[in-house]
Parts: sequence; structure tokens; C-alpha cells
Amino acid sequence: MNYKETAQKVLENVGGPDNVKNVYHCATRLRFTLNASGPVRMDALKNTPGVISVLGSGTQIQVVIGATVNKVFNELQPLLPAMESNAAKEDASAEKGNLLNKVFNVIAGIFAPYLPLLMCSGILTGLLTLAGTMGWMDTASGTYAIFSAASNSLFYFFPILLSFTAAKQFGTNPYVAVVIGATLIHPTFAALADLEGAAAFLGIPVVMQSYASSVIPAIAGVGLYAVIDRTLSKVIPDSLRSLVVTLAGMVIVIPVTILVFGPLGNSLSTLLGDALNALVGFNPLIAGILAGGLCGYMAMFGLQWGIIPIIIMNIANQGFDYFTPMWLMGCYGQMGVALGVFLRAKTAELKQLSLSSFLSGIFTGVTEPILYGILTKYIRLNLFVVIGGAVGGAVCGLMRVKAIAFLFAGVLNFPGYVGDTFVFYVISMALAVGISAGLTYVFGAKELERKG
Repeated sequence: MNYKETAQKVLENVGGPDNVKNVYHCATRLRFTLNASGPVRMDALKNTPGVISVLGSGTQIQVVIGATVNKVFNELQPLLPAMESNAAKEDASAEKGNLLNKVFNVIAGIFAPYLPLLMCSGILTGLLTLAGTMGWMDTASGTYAIFSAASNSLFYFFPILLSFTAAKQFGTNPYVAVVIGATLIHPTFAALADLEGAAAFLGIPVVMQSYASSVIPAIAGVGLYAVIDRTLSKVIPDSLRSLVVTLAGMVIVIPVTILVFGPLGNSLSTLLGDALNALVGFNPLIAGILAGGLCGYMAMFGLQWGIIPIIIMNIANQGFDYFTPMWLMGCYGQMGVALGVFLRAKTAELKQLSLSSFLSGIFTGVTEPILYGILTKYIRLNLFVVIGGAVGGAVCGLMRVKAIAFLFAGVLNFPGYVGDTFVFYVISMALAVGISAGLTYVFGAKELERKG
């Protein structure tokens, strides 16, 4: 792929530099926020060399590139002027999009920059757990402590990090936002929990909790600060705006975050985690079948951004999560179909696509090339994904397979599933891949020949 040429063509087909309000990338996609949908040439964009698929509509466009999306993004950046944040600075004349899509786009913008770190932290956590359990490393040693700090720092300081990306999405000062998040885990504030008697702020009792690894409080606080920022900026002279707005963030937003958003956010995160676990506990077999059979398609609709924060909070609160392994069986089902297509396909082009997408999936867990390169073209093969994923998910549910860290599918992410249920995770994965691949090989020939 010529990354520079792909970047130029993509930019041209989304309406040129002047039509791009904001763009960033996740694991496989360029995510554009545009000023207007009119200049977009959707058909030409879909047919651009290097583009697997195009999602979204209106001013929210996602261009699926695959594992090399960062290289295309790097070529795209010099072609663009300086851009403002995408979410909060849209004026009243901007096109109205689907509210749910906007919510998921904001969540994606907050969490997506940390996905590589989340995955690597999970891998390191799993490896340390394995090393400690097997006696390969002394858990009291300095080496273990340093690696443990490296694996846990992302989660411990999540309130700070999420404040920064939330500010980018809400269109407010990220540096003030970082202070809002940092206050939640500041040692002086945390020490209030050790005082005799209830801590209070201006006579109002403070509910003391630990906000390390928390998600909701910091994001809610930054959201409030963004509202105050925009409101005061309309009435305060520019010469005083920065000072007044920043002071408001420190003396208004931080206390409100500690008094209101903190306790409510932690309670909500616990409730959501308990609800997810209750779903598994009510009937793990049915939960596994539904999660493994259907949830592998969440990425097609952006729905994973609604569940990922809940999973992260669940692991932070309880140390494990049941839903993730079941969900990922759908992804392994997709990999199985790609393997079956490779074994059955007759054209060199389809063999290359299916093999490269299978290898990308089985090692890193990235399945978008399978979703958009194979499954959207050969529709009937999706049935084999559902069957394989449902079987794998059912085994995960019945055996209560746990994820001890937030990770996607793929062999490189195995350490996040190390524990007493790891063998069942591997069995579930083998079933999902094997069944989907076998069904595709035996029954998929006509579908492949029919559509070439």
C-alpha cells in the first residue's frame, strides 16, 4: 500500500482539508468529524486503494484501513490545517446526527487513545500473575514491584488520563481538566479517609471512597467544567477569561466532583458491573450463547464503546470480568471463517485477504478486516460466525471463564486470561475457530463461488 497516496485520496474524497473538523484513529479506523456531509464522495471513498470499508453518515465518517491505519494517519496529518476539538465546539448550525452515535463517538474519543496501553498493561499484568504463581519471580522483589507499577499505573491514574482526553472531546482546557482528575487521587484528599469523624466541605459531609482506577467521576467533572467554560466565555472579557474560568474549575468543579460525581459515579460503576455479572449468573449458558454468537458484531456499530467502560470498571472493582471472554468468542468465530475462506478460496486475491486478516486476528485480535473485507461481502458466512461464537461462548459461560485484565482476543493477549479457568478459555477459543472454519470449508463453497 502507498500510504501517502491513500491519505491523499481519502482526504480528497471526504471533501478536502477545509471540510475536516477533526480526525483521529483507533486500532483500524480513521475517525473523521466533518464540517458538512455534502462534499463527501462516498462511492469514491469506498473504492480508494487501501480502504477496506467506510462507516457512518453525515458528518461522522469512519474509514476502515486495518492494522496499518497509523501509517496512513501519519501521512494524513501534514495535509491538514490545525483543527479544533470535535465535540463541544459545534455551533447551532451544525448538522444534527443520531444522539446515540454522538455518545459512542465521544466515548470512543475518550478511551480509544489508551487502547494500546490498556492491552499492553493487561498482558504485563497476566505475565506477572503467571510468574508469581509459578515461582519464576519473587513477588517481594524490586523487579516485580517495578513491573507491577508499570502494569498498574495506567489504571491507577485513569482519572487524570481520562480527564485529558475528555477535555479534548468536550472542547475545553485539557490542562485544567487534568487537575480535576488529579485531585481525586491526591494523597492529601485520600488521607481524609483516615481522619477520626466524617470529613466535611463547608459543613457538607464528604463520602470518602477510593477513586483510583475510576472512570465516571473525572469525565463528569470535566463535562461540567466544559459547560462552565463555554458559559463564562460568552460574558467575561478575553483579558480575564482564562483566569476566571480556571479559578471556577478549581473552586466550583472540583468540590462538586468530590461531593456529587464521585459517590454517584462509583455507585453507578458498581451497579453496572453487578448487573453484568448478574446476567452471567442468572443463566451462564444462555448468556454465553448470546454474547459469543452476537456480540462479536458490536464493532460494526460502535457498540463496544458502551460496554468497554463497564468492563474496565468491573475489573477495577472485582479484579475480574466474566463477560469479556464470552464476547470475544464471536471474534474467534470471525477468525475461523477467515481461515475457512483461505482453505476454500480459489483466487489469489481472496486467499491473500483471508490469510492476512486471519493472522491479524489470531495474533492481535483485530478483526475489522474480516468484518468488512469478507463478512459484509459473503453474507451467508455470518451464520457460521454466530454458530462457532455461540458454542465457544457457551463453554466460557458454563465454566465461568475470567478475564483478569481488559484485553481483546488474540494469542498475544493470552496473559490476561491466566488463572484457574485459562484452559477453558483456550478450549472455547479452539471450538469457536474450529467450528466456524469447518462450517465455512464444508458449506461455504457456493457462497464464495456465487460472489467470486
